[in-house]
Amino acid sequence: MSDIKGGYFPYQAFRESLNRPPLSARVWRCDDLADQRRSLEAGNVDIVALAHHNSTDGCNLLPGMAVSMQWLKPGGTLNGHAHAWWHLFIIQSGSGELTLGDAQAVTVSTGDVLLVPAWTRHGFINSSSQPLAMLNLSNMPQMAQLGGSAEAVV
Repeated sequence: MSDIKGGYFPYQAFRESLNRPPLSARVWRCDDLADQRRSLEAGNVDIVALAHHNSTDGCNLLPGMAVSMQWLKPGGTLNGHAHAWWHLFIIQSGSGELTLGDAQAVTVSTGDVLLVPAWTRHGFINSSSQPLAMLNLSNMPQMAQLGGSAEAVV
């Protein structure tokens, strides 16, 4: 049972471990995002996580928070689903519908900001002739750390 024994650190060493250098500024260019989108065109839903540096650790963009760019092709559908993290979607271009559980679909378009609380069934329908582009903020990394990264099929 020795493999379950915890470790010990002096309190001062623990406190010093919390003093990490601040994150530096980053820029994701529109042209680069467009290139990313083109590279993902084979699927119905194109989504790319923004990262602070070139590793998946960098996808925890701000403490506990992830940011991604998501595109839904014209006529495409992202089926309703629910999970333990919230979303804040900011519609960058295009238009379509946000589906929320059994409620009537909500029309969305450029500039709209959409809050989807955790465990709220949600999906998208792009009924337009242009891609529906969304900036997607979530607390997925925070929930994963807490053991709550589950998705529900509802």
